[in-house]
Amino acid sequence: MKYASRAHAPIGMFDSGIGGLTVAKSLMERLPLESLHYVGDTAHMPYGDKSPERLREYATGITERLCDSGCKLIVVACNSASSNALEEIRRTAGDIPVVDVVHPVVDWAVEHHPQGHLALIGTRATVQSRVYDALMTSHGLRVHSMATPLLASAIEEGFHNGTLSRAVVEAYFADGWASDKEALVLACTHYPLVMDEIRAQLPEGMAILDAPRIVSEHVATLLEQQELRAHEGPAKHRFEVTDWTSSFAAGASHIVGRPVDLHEVPWPEGQ
Repeated sequence: MKYASRAHAPIGMFDSGIGGLTVAKSLMERLPLESLHYVGDTAHMPYGDKSPERLREYATGITERLCDSGCKLIVVACNSASSNALEEIRRTAGDIPVVDVVHPVVDWAVEHHPQGHLALIGTRATVQSRVYDALMTSHGLRVHSMATPLLASAIEEGFHNGTLSRAVVEAYFADGWASDKEALVLACTHYPLVMDEIRAQLPEGMAILDAPRIVSEHVATLLEQQELRAHEGPAKHRFEVTDWTSSFAAGASHIVGRPVDLHEVPWPEGQ
């Protein structure tokens, strides 16, 4: 698709499902003139229990679709894909900038919690990649990571702010393993949807890193640096899924705070 200029082209984003919409919402608030093209790969969700090889296959396929549609920047709004497929995504995107959800959060943690001891929860794919551990320890941070594989699935099914997600959160924090840490990293874009339940399990005042806001600020800075920022509207948003699900349809409008016109697209393309 052709646009009047690269600045008018949309920001492409993807996740396995609704979690990446937490980043989309933050981007819409921070950059109201920017258009978004969001793909939820619901045909393959959750990404957190997939092998690195499968994650690379799915992530590069969607990246290629977003690049072909004319996106000016790609946001990998998924920790599992960011942790396991970033090199392949960048290679597929070519000269189109790529923003992941790991490096901006690590940079923020290094700046605001120098030499700190942090707790981290994420999907099995993210935690087993040890990307966060390697990056944080290289900057003098200590991190205690725990895989919480049931949580993203519970949220994806529409149980955010419900009894099931609350019970899952309580089970993961029951032994108080995170209570003596300086801050908590939510290394999954689904997890901000149960922020209240998570905060209830932590000591009062313990910091929780706001990954969607951190990533949105990074995107805003990068767009300015590369002279890609849109300075006029209106913004036009397109939301796609690779398999239409009622839970995504019901949750999407609630998360972004406005009606979502959802389109189902085939995966792989043309089949």
